[in-house]
Amino acid sequence: MPPVMAETLRDWRIEEVGLAEGVSPQIRLSPSRKGYKRDSEWLKKPIVFRDPVDAVCDLIVDLVHAYVADHPDLLCLHCAAVEFGGGLVIFPSTYRAGKSTLSVKLASCGGRLYTDDVLPIRKSDHAGMALGILPRLRLPLPQSADRHFREFIDRRRGPVSARYQYVKLKRSEHAPLEETASICGIVVLERGSGEAPALVEADRGHMLKDVILRNFARQNPALDVLECLYAVVANAPCYRLRYETLEEAADLLIDAFGSPESQDRIEIKKIG
Repeated sequence: MPPVMAETLRDWRIEEVGLAEGVSPQIRLSPSRKGYKRDSEWLKKPIVFRDPVDAVCDLIVDLVHAYVADHPDLLCLHCAAVEFGGGLVIFPSTYRAGKSTLSVKLASCGGRLYTDDVLPIRKSDHAGMALGILPRLRLPLPQSADRHFREFIDRRRGPVSARYQYVKLKRSEHAPLEETASICGIVVLERGSGEAPALVEADRGHMLKDVILRNFARQNPALDVLECLYAVVANAPCYRLRYETLEEAADLLIDAFGSPESQDRIEIKKIG
């Protein structure tokens, strides 16, 4: 097992166990001549990564799929989520929209990160749940990253490859596995739009479509998905955030949702 796995999956229990005869693992990561080869029931064919950090980055995708499949009471959104005073603000944005970098920026401003990429949501009460996985930033950092943020990343330096760096947040900056909080805001990111920075109200119908497209817990009936995500969108203010720099984005979000540094911690609840 690459050591980076235990470091990035900080709250997951990892132990060696024997495999019963005739049983195939859901996910297999094994060393090969070219690096680390992974095969799983979610891949059409095996994939190989030379760098162990890149291999674990990709493995985590399958681990989340397996976790959600084992918990049919969960949906799971491609989004970042940061805890503010009233609950979670989620960023259900597309690939490479800047959600990971912005969520870590907010952690550097006193917020507590739940996730930078995927957020399980309980169907029973529509609460978001932390997965206890360190956030990962794509390298290089954006040129607009300010000195405060770059220094923060240097101090929290985790496993790194040519493509990615994990950020080793402190416990006070990172919610543990299976902690839950209500969702108090939904923000779609529009980085580099060329327009003046602004946090503007979003149409709930369009936001519901955006959120549905971000769900990948496909084992749930379509009506259950629609009902849960409709409730999430209906009960949280919805915005679109136009910004050029991380500082602009953080300032607008803190003005709207309050300073994360003064937040009251939400009681930890575990899945039984």
